[in-house]
Amino acid sequence: MAEKKIVDTAVKMNVKNFHLAKCTVKDDIITYDKPEHIIGLEEVTKTPSISSGELYGDGALRIKINKKTAYQLNINMNAIPTEWKRYMEGTKISESGVEYATSTDEAELFACGWEVEKTKGKKQMIWFLCCTAEPITDNAKQTEGNVSFSKDTLTITAVEHISHGRFYTMIDSENEKVTEEMLTDFFTKVQTGDSVEKASE
Repeated sequence: MAEKKIVDTAVKMNVKNFHLAKCTVKDDIITYDKPEHIIGLEEVTKTPSISSGELYGDGALRIKINKKTAYQLNINMNAIPTEWKRYMEGTKISESGVEYATSTDEAELFACGWEVEKTKGKKQMIWFLCCTAEPITDNAKQTEGNVSFSKDTLTITAVEHISHGRFYTMIDSENEKVTEEMLTDFFTKVQTGDSVEKASE
C-alpha cells in the first residue's frame, strides 16, 4: 500500500509592509505611481463577493456555480496619512490649507498590497490592482488613566479591471518557483503580470 502523503503547511502569523500606489486610467489602461510604504498595519480581512446560480431538475439541485465579482478588504491601521485620506475620499483642500468634503466628492482609484509572515520562515505578498475605498472610519477618544491610541479602518472594494484581467497578483515563498529576488522586488512597483519585475531606477 502506498504511503499516505503528509502535508505540513506554514501558518500565517503576522501582517506588515502595507503599500499604497495611486493610479490613473486612460483609454482603459491603468498606470501606477511609485508605491508608498505605510507604517502601522494591524489586521487585514479579504472576503470575496460571490455571484451564484443554481439549476434544479427532477426535484434536485443539479448544478451550482459560484463566480467571484469583487473582493472586500477590511484593513485596520494605526493611522492612514492625511494626504491618502483626502485622495481616497476625493475631498478638497483650499489654497489656505482648509480641507472640506462635499456630496460631489468621488473616490479615487489606487492599488494596495501587503506581506503576510508565516511560520517556517515563509511569506506571502499580494497586490490588489484596482481599488476604491469607502469614506474612512476613524476612532478618537480621550485618555483616561492609561494612554489611549486612535485607529483608522479602511473598507476597500477591489475589482477586476479590463486592462489586467485579474483581481490581484500574489506570490508565496512556499512555492519553490518563488525566488528571493522576486520577494525583494515585489513591492518596488505594482505587479500586474505573470512575472515579478523590479522597478526601474
